Amino acid sequence: MPDIVSVLARRWKMIMILTALATAVALLAALLAPKLYLGSTTALPANPLLADKARILNPNIEALYTEVGTIDDLDKIEGTTRLDTLYRAAVDSFGLAAHYGLDTMQGDAGEKAVLFLKKNTSVHRTGFGELKINVWDKDREMAAALANALMQRLNDIHKELQTANNRLVLQGLKEAYALQLQQTATGGPLPGDTASLTAKNGYGTPEERPVRMVHLQQYRQLIDEYELALKTTPNALLIVEAARPMPWPDKPKAGQIALFVFLGALLFSFLLAVSVESRKTKT
Repeated sequence: MPDIVSVLARRWKMIMILTALATAVALLAALLAPKLYLGSTTALPANPLLADKARILNPNIEALYTEVGTIDDLDKIEGTTRLDTLYRAAVDSFGLAAHYGLDTMQGDAGEKAVLFLKKNTSVHRTGFGELKINVWDKDREMAAALANALMQRLNDIHKELQTANNRLVLQGLKEAYALQLQQTATGGPLPGDTASLTAKNGYGTPEERPVRMVHLQQYRQLIDEYELALKTTPNALLIVEAARPMPWPDKPKAGQIALFVFLGALLFSFLLAVSVESRKTKT
């Protein structure tokens, strides 16, 4: 193997020329590349226990719950960001198919726009337990608007899931309540009490009426609680910092690109010089 010092002494011009050319080409390409602006919004997870109806109805329990959740509460929220559902809403709202220069007459323009948006979006959690959504776009206003819209839509999806669950339970409670009213009026059986029904030929006794009224009151209380829960569904995310238009582009980072290419070209040209000297020595 040739001596490194001798290689540098004889081939330093080749090394410097190759390194300078590669760095200049990379820097020029970075400067001529389309500029992308960053829109970044940050949120904290809300405490899922805030959806507990006891917190709303009992002031003593309300003091036990903090507004902010833990980093583990981001798991299901972060998983939702992998679904196309989140991005389709933004594509439709902002007309991104046309914004990205796609042919809107084609049937798959919307799906292509979803892929473009996902490619230009980064969702991750920080070391401080925050959820951050970054969106890059050639329009600084659009980048900020998309980041805020995605975060808001993510919050709405999880609120809608909680609301749908409460609405389904409420419907079941109302149906059970209506059945209890009918059975109370006709003297039908108590819940789970089929033996007394058989013994009395389907008619209740005055002694059973207080028990039936207690059951009706319990159903009415549950119905009121779920109706209140539907009106007070808490947020899944608490916005810490909304995205705002940036005055300068975030990509491409010409300085970093030039530095990486310079180091790589320097190493490559040096190894090339060593290889040339090795072959020259053997011959």
